[in-house]
Amino acid sequence: MRIGIIDSGVDYTHADFGGPGTEQAFTAVDGAAPAPAGLFPNAKVAGGKDLVGDDYNPDPSAPNSQPVPHPDANPIDCALNGHGTHVAGTAAGYGVTAAGQTYRGPYRPGLDPAGFKVGPGAAPEAQLYAIRVFGCSGSTDQLAQALDVAADPNGDGDLTDRLDVVNLSLGSSFGNPDDADALAADRLAELGTVVVAAAGNEGDVYAIGGSPGIAPRVLAVAASVDRHGDADGIRVLAPPALAGLVPAHWSAKYQQWSTAEVTGDLVAPVDQADGCTVFDAADAARLKGKVALLSWHTKDPDRACGSAARADHAADAGALGALFAADGDNLGELAGDDRVPVAILARADGERLTRAVAEGTVRVQLATPGNQLHGAVAQDQPQRVDTLTSFTSRGIGQPGLVKPDLAAPGETVWSAKAGSGGGGMREDGTSMAAPHVAGLAALVRAAHPGWSVAEVKAALMNTAGDTWRGDNRTGPVYGPERAGAGRARVDLAVRTPAVAYAAGEGAVEGAVGLSFGPVPVARRTELTREVEVRNLGDLPLTYTTGYLPATELPGAAFEPSPARIQVPAGGTARVKVTLRVPGRLDRAPDPTIDTVQGGRARSYRGELSGRLLLTPASGDAPALRVPLFAAPRPASELAAGLQARAARPGSSLLVLNGTAAPSGAGGLVSAFQLGGEAKRWPDCPADGLCVSTPAERAANLRAAGAATDAPAVGAGPLEHGTLYLAAALWGPAATPVGQFGVRASLDVDGDGRTDAVVSADRLRGSDVLVARTVDARTGTELDVQPLNARWGDTDTDLLDSDALVLPVRLAALPGLTGRIRYGLWTGFAAGGVPSAADALSSIGLDGERPTLTIDVLHPALDIRSAADGRAAIAAPAQPGTLLDVRRDPAGAAARLLLVHHLNPDGRRAEVVALR
Repeated sequence: MRIGIIDSGVDYTHADFGGPGTEQAFTAVDGAAPAPAGLFPNAKVAGGKDLVGDDYNPDPSAPNSQPVPHPDANPIDCALNGHGTHVAGTAAGYGVTAAGQTYRGPYRPGLDPAGFKVGPGAAPEAQLYAIRVFGCSGSTDQLAQALDVAADPNGDGDLTDRLDVVNLSLGSSFGNPDDADALAADRLAELGTVVVAAAGNEGDVYAIGGSPGIAPRVLAVAASVDRHGDADGIRVLAPPALAGLVPAHWSAKYQQWSTAEVTGDLVAPVDQADGCTVFDAADAARLKGKVALLSWHTKDPDRACGSAARADHAADAGALGALFAADGDNLGELAGDDRVPVAILARADGERLTRAVAEGTVRVQLATPGNQLHGAVAQDQPQRVDTLTSFTSRGIGQPGLVKPDLAAPGETVWSAKAGSGGGGMREDGTSMAAPHVAGLAALVRAAHPGWSVAEVKAALMNTAGDTWRGDNRTGPVYGPERAGAGRARVDLAVRTPAVAYAAGEGAVEGAVGLSFGPVPVARRTELTREVEVRNLGDLPLTYTTGYLPATELPGAAFEPSPARIQVPAGGTARVKVTLRVPGRLDRAPDPTIDTVQGGRARSYRGELSGRLLLTPASGDAPALRVPLFAAPRPASELAAGLQARAARPGSSLLVLNGTAAPSGAGGLVSAFQLGGEAKRWPDCPADGLCVSTPAERAANLRAAGAATDAPAVGAGPLEHGTLYLAAALWGPAATPVGQFGVRASLDVDGDGRTDAVVSADRLRGSDVLVARTVDARTGTELDVQPLNARWGDTDTDLLDSDALVLPVRLAALPGLTGRIRYGLWTGFAAGGVPSAADALSSIGLDGERPTLTIDVLHPALDIRSAADGRAAIAAPAQPGTLLDVRRDPAGAAARLLLVHHLNPDGRRAEVVALR
């Protein structure tokens, strides 16, 4: 079996790959010159190419940006990077003994980890093929070329020499199955290579799953937790009661861990506990010549700053180094500072040292010559087996496709370290989980050389086991959007005589899991899909059908039928899976999520998910599992009805007709004066701008409008009022802050230039979805309000939606006197101050100049709920609800834009002509 490692290269001089196993052997290799004879290729790293060169980094924002590849035939890794070497060791390294020698077998159950400096990989007898696409730092745009190499390693046009397995420990967030890289990876799998990819490290955020792992035929791997891990450490020297090694996670920028001696007293600042601001004179004096003890939040949204800023402030204060006391146990990566060592401690250890510092002198050693603290702490945590890491990305659940596919260990993974000769290092990430599965896929292919890529993938998924929210396999089970089928079990995958996968109507070629995707429910609903079971053996098989729930919605259910199936030898049989949703449906959260992030209620969707279970009626064959997923949501079917003149001059009443959502919410409506409309882009191929994938419709604006509650707030309208901007799209976005985003340009002082930009955004690392307003010139944040004017504990259907509302407080707009010119536009997600020069679609822009107008003190249309007189923004709505439409005599607006938040896509936004 040959496993391709498309990554930063492989250090083939390392003992884990049969090399000399010395640092001198590594430093003697010139990466830009041909590899020394006998070192590469060798028996383990049997081939490969460097497609880019050491200096390559196509990121234009990086100080060392260098986008021109300089390929060569020598795919050796950089010591500065080392990612590919670590990944390759996990997939198929031989192993390095405690004496520093290459271990060449035998490979059998029960090998003692204590006997190794670096343990054997998942498939230690497989060969590796190193395809380098990263320089010594930065990103890459060479993945498609690398996949071509994997399909035809010798470049002769004959694809029969394609690699058996390819590992992609890389990717980008908010992936799309139609991305170019995802399509290329899917095509390689279709040709006959098992393609395995990391699911991403962006945490529990809806739709954030990465590409190319999102491709249907690719195996996307989430990160679970195993029992054993080797951690770096710090040493407590005093007080005696605490003396000894403490596990810690070291920072990346500091490069003197093995040469410097850093020992000092541990002290905590008085006024700046987290170190996120420059230390004042008193705290700086306390820290000088000491080791700073600083607080650290493990969840990104709770953090005031990152590790680099804290470490920089500590170093500037004269500290010898810093320890971060975390409030959790999943520590993640630290950048730190290149001047001082920084390490992070898990919650219990941090709390223990914090108490000791408050009581007396604590002396610690952070670094020591000889690297004695590197990998010095062997951790045994049986209680955490088969939990998930906090960083592993939530995937997607769309029609026909649910991701990720599998989970595998991805925390505290110890593997080969580039440039070390025979040493190892600890890494965390789905990058570490993916090569586990790449190795397992090689084992399955070796055991069953006649199986197709689809059958290998299905076998690994069908035989996976549950992952759990709580320790000791307790608490709720993670659903398919977080863990796929579950944690891989190759011992079962090689034994299964059958595989099962989604088939028939609604199935996506290459996908194993069955997904109904988002399902709007206005009344009792039943939908049916099918799973096919294929018997790969010579004997008939009988299975009973069942269902293992993960996430539940009251009253909704998956029902498999028939109760028993017979599958002939070499043949197939099908199981029907019916989704039944009752007449009333209320949104309920996935029990594994945090409904509050960063102190605010997050947006979430109700989901029904679990696994179809096929249990053999006899014998010892493994049971088969197929992920099942649906996101039913209560949907209203509201629309504008009759208009009647009101008693107030210039006013009329507009009644809503239709049906309310079958839930407690009923319906919600927001009303705006229509600013403008835009045409639907044609499907490609077509002249000019066109749409090649359904996801791109979310970048195509359909209508824009504006409203304000300033006239309704009474005294101080400019101080207490809010501007609301509505955007309707020609297609739904899985999340309003993903691949594309909606923005608004505002001219508040009438000079014809954009003064502020409002963007659909999120609190960092969360599903707290907000409208963020920044100064267009300086980027200074002016305001943050919840999208749709409600936090996530009110269901305004922000996910999988084709309309949204951007609020901004009027008081946050400096120079405002009353009249605002605005324009709405869409663009790619990007950092910095958004610029309309990059607009993909726009309404109300002349170049970058906004042209639509609303007078917030005297709007042409002032639309209020007739029930309470408040502005009709996310207002409760039912059939018969009345909107009070007040016209300004000087206004010319004659049309409304209504957003029925809980209506289905395509009917959420409605343009109404006023009579």
